Amino acid sequence: MKEVLETDVQTAKGYSITGRAIVAGAATSALLCVYANYIGVLQGSGSLVKEQFSMASFLPFVGWLFLNALLKRWLPRLALSQAELLLVFSMAWMAGTIAVEGWVTYWVGISTTPTYFASPENRWREVLFDLLPWWALPEGSPGVIRQFQEGLAPGAPLPWAGWAGAFYWWFTVSVAVMTAGLCVIVLFQRQWVEAERLTFPLAVMPVDLTEGFDRGGMPQVFRERLFRVGFGVVFGVFLWNLVYFFSPGWPRITLFDGYLSKEVRLGQRFPSLYLRVLPSVIGLTFLCDTEILLSLWLFGVLALLKVGLMTVLGVAVGETGQQAGPAEVVNLESHGAMTFLVAWSIYVARNHLRGVWQAARRGDATYRLTLVGLLASTIYVLGWMLAVGHTPFTALLQMTLIFIAYFAVVKYTAASGFAYLFPVGVKGQEIIEHLAGTSWMSAGQIVGTRIVSSGLFYGNSRIPTLPGATHHLKLFEGGQMGRVIGTVFLSFAVGFFASALSLVYMGYAHGGRNLGTWGMQGGNVQTFDLIVSEIEKTDRPAPDAAKWAVWLMGGAEAGLLTFLRGRFPWWPIHPLGLAFQYTSGPRIYVFSIFLVWAAKTLLLRLGGVALYRRARPFFYGVVVGYVSGIGVSALVDTIWFRGDGHSVHGW
Repeated sequence: MKEVLETDVQTAKGYSITGRAIVAGAATSALLCVYANYIGVLQGSGSLVKEQFSMASFLPFVGWLFLNALLKRWLPRLALSQAELLLVFSMAWMAGTIAVEGWVTYWVGISTTPTYFASPENRWREVLFDLLPWWALPEGSPGVIRQFQEGLAPGAPLPWAGWAGAFYWWFTVSVAVMTAGLCVIVLFQRQWVEAERLTFPLAVMPVDLTEGFDRGGMPQVFRERLFRVGFGVVFGVFLWNLVYFFSPGWPRITLFDGYLSKEVRLGQRFPSLYLRVLPSVIGLTFLCDTEILLSLWLFGVLALLKVGLMTVLGVAVGETGQQAGPAEVVNLESHGAMTFLVAWSIYVARNHLRGVWQAARRGDATYRLTLVGLLASTIYVLGWMLAVGHTPFTALLQMTLIFIAYFAVVKYTAASGFAYLFPVGVKGQEIIEHLAGTSWMSAGQIVGTRIVSSGLFYGNSRIPTLPGATHHLKLFEGGQMGRVIGTVFLSFAVGFFASALSLVYMGYAHGGRNLGTWGMQGGNVQTFDLIVSEIEKTDRPAPDAAKWAVWLMGGAEAGLLTFLRGRFPWWPIHPLGLAFQYTSGPRIYVFSIFLVWAAKTLLLRLGGVALYRRARPFFYGVVVGYVSGIGVSALVDTIWFRGDGHSVHGW
C-alpha cells in the first residue's frame, strides 16, 4: 500500500512565497483564532479545535477555495495561485491549534485561578503560594484577576499592563519550545521524505484541492462527479438539521452526533465501544496506508478487551499502595511502545544524522544554524524550567519525555494523516510518577513538574504549530528557506497573540468564569487541587519495578512488530496502533477508522490502484462537505442564535 501513496505525494517545490500570500495567511490565522474562541466560549457551537489538525484551520481554507473560484471567474487578477493557497492552508494550520481548547483557554484559565479561587478549604495559600512562579502569572491584584473572572466594571479600562509579564514569559518559552521542535524537524525532514518516504496525507489533500487554479479554472477535483456525491451526502445532513435549529420538532439526522450518543456496551465492567462516524476522519485517513489503519483499529479494539478483562479479573500492577489499574497498565505499555518507536526512528536515521553533523562542520549554513538554534532554545527552556521549581535532573528528565511525545506525534501524523494522535503522558509527569515515583521529590520539584505538565505550558495533548510545521516544510521544500521558516514563526506569533488577547478581552467583557470551556470551568481549579494533593501525600509513590516491567514489555512488543514488519513484506500490522491503543483518538474513532480501512482494502482488491485513485475524489468531497456544513451551521448560529448555539463539531 505504501507505494500507492508515495507516488501521489506532490509539493509546491520551487514555488515562491509571495508577500500577499503571507498577508493573507496571517490575516486568516488571526481571524480564525478570534472566531474559534468566540464560538467556543461564548456562542456555544462547540470547539473547533479538538485535534492536531483542527477544523478551525481547515474551515477558512475551504472558504478560500470557494472564494478563489469566484475570483478566478470574475476578478482573476485578485485570485490566489496554488502555492499562495497552500501557504494560507499551512499558516492557518500552524496557528489554528492554539485557539480555544487547543491551548489558550487552559493557559488563560489556569493562570488566573490561584488568587481568585484560593480558600481555606483547598489550602492553596498554605501549601502552594510560596512555591508558585508568580513572575510568570498575571498580576494578582483584584483589578486584574477579579475583574477578569467577574467582568470589567462599567467604564473601567482593561488592565493590560497586569498581563505583560505573563505574556512575555509564556510567549518566550513557547517560542523556545517551538524553535527546538522545528530544529528537530529540519534535522529529520530529509530522512522522513527521502529515506522513510512518509506519505504526508494531510499535505496531499490540499495540493489536490488546489490543483487547477494556476491553469485559470476550477480545481479538477471539484468537477469530479464522485466529489460532488461525497460533498452532497455529508453537506445534505447539515442542511437537513438546520431546519431543527428553527423548529425543534423537526427530526434530526444523528449520523454525525458525538461519541457518547454512539455508545455500545461490551459487557459489565468493560469499556464502551463507540460507533462514532466522523467524516473528517474518514476523508483524511483515506490517504493513510492500510497497515497503519489496520493497526489503529485493531489495537484500539484489543485495548478495550484488555482493560475489560483486567478489570473483571482484578488485575493491578505495582507495589501495595501505588498500584496501577487496568487503564494505567495499558497506558504504560503504550508509552513503552511509543518510546521504542522514537528510539528506533533515531537509530535508523543514524547515517543521515551523521551526514547532517558532517555538513554542519563543513560549514553548511542551514544545518549549522539549525544545530545552534536547537542548543540555544534547549538551554532557554531548561533555564525556564529551573526557575519554576525544577532541578537540573528533573528538568532534563521531563524535557526528554516531552521530546519523545512530540517527536512521535509530528512524525506519525505525517505518516498517517490521523489528526487524533494524542500521546500517553504527553508532558511526562504521569510517566515520571508511575515509573520513578515522587517520594524523592521536593515540593518545589512537584510544582515544577506539574506546572510544565499542565495546560499552561505549550498546549496540552494538542501540540501547537509543530505537526503543521513538518507539512509546511514538505509543501514548500526547495523554496526560499528564510521565508519558509519565517512563516512558521509568524504563524505561531499570530496564533498566540490573536487567541490570547481575544480571550482575555472576552473574559473582561463577559466574566472569565462564565466562559464555557473545561480549561476555565473545572480544569483550572483541578490543576492546583492535584498539586496540593500530591504534595500533602504521606505515602508518595516510589520507583516501581513491576511498572517498569510493563513499560519495557510495551517497548519489546513494538520491537517485535517492527522486526516482523521489516522481515516479512506481507506482515500487515504497523506498531503505531500499540503506542496509541487506549488514547482518545483510537478509542473514540475506532469505528470510523475501521470503515476507512474496510473501504480502502476492498477498493484495492477489486480494482487496484486505479480504482483507489478514482474513488479518492469522493472522500475529498466528504471532508469538504463536512467542513462546509460546520461553517454554514456556525454562521447561522452567529446570526440567529448568539449565546445559544448548537454544537456542530466535537468528540
